[in-house]
Amino acid sequence: MDILTHTLSGVAVGTVVSSFEKRGWTYKLKIILLSGFAGALPDLDAISLWRGFDSTIGVFFNLEQSGRVIYSAKYWYSHHAFLHSLTAGVMLMTFVGLISYFFNTKVREVKYKNLFSSFNQMRLSLIGFLFGFMIHLLEDMPTPSSSWGGVNLFWPSKMYIGGTGHIWWWNNYDIFLIVVSVIVINLLLHLLQNVVKFDLKSLTVIVFMIGFASSIYQMNTRGFDFAYTGSTNKYHQYEAKSKEIQKEILGDKVYKMMESFDNKLRFYF
Repeated sequence: MDILTHTLSGVAVGTVVSSFEKRGWTYKLKIILLSGFAGALPDLDAISLWRGFDSTIGVFFNLEQSGRVIYSAKYWYSHHAFLHSLTAGVMLMTFVGLISYFFNTKVREVKYKNLFSSFNQMRLSLIGFLFGFMIHLLEDMPTPSSSWGGVNLFWPSKMYIGGTGHIWWWNNYDIFLIVVSVIVINLLLHLLQNVVKFDLKSLTVIVFMIGFASSIYQMNTRGFDFAYTGSTNKYHQYEAKSKEIQKEILGDKVYKMMESFDNKLRFYF
């Protein structure tokens, strides 16, 4: 799935986790932004497609394979491998916690007791980070198998999960709009709580779960199998079919708006 939907899905997660934060908007916003960042982070393993990869990173690490070969392979640093695992999510969450601790602590005050206290104070930010990271992995599972066969969810296990082909790689406009709707509604609920008292935590969870369930429904009712293994000579055919399905779902007016938005972006959407 595209990086924009992944990132905003992380933001959507953040709007839920931040509702559990009792402190002000500065802390809530931190959770939301960190969750969004985590939602994009797994696709850092696509850096091997960068045109300068071979002459920089490839040379530095003395890699035998080109970036494009690495991308589609099953090395631990390939796409959909380590960085698309729960292991990576937990490790990166811990790393973020440590960076925050050392950044905000004087050398003389570095103690295990203070470290645990720091992690406890920022636990919601770390939870948001982990869940934002995880939502990315879930969203990649319904995409085609391609050369990976899903995501390496339980790395270092060599088992890949997903690759079902329920959705195409790109132009899942309906899912994008659901994600945006969840963000907008939950942010409005956050603002509305300053005027009317209600159970913000429960409502943001409910809104998110409705959005999540709606996305699953949309993915499972495409009425077309996008699954393929390895490479495919039907790529453009699948792309066209995906857009045709979106047009049927959204209607001409909304579809044209989304297609126009898509065409203005400089990355696959």
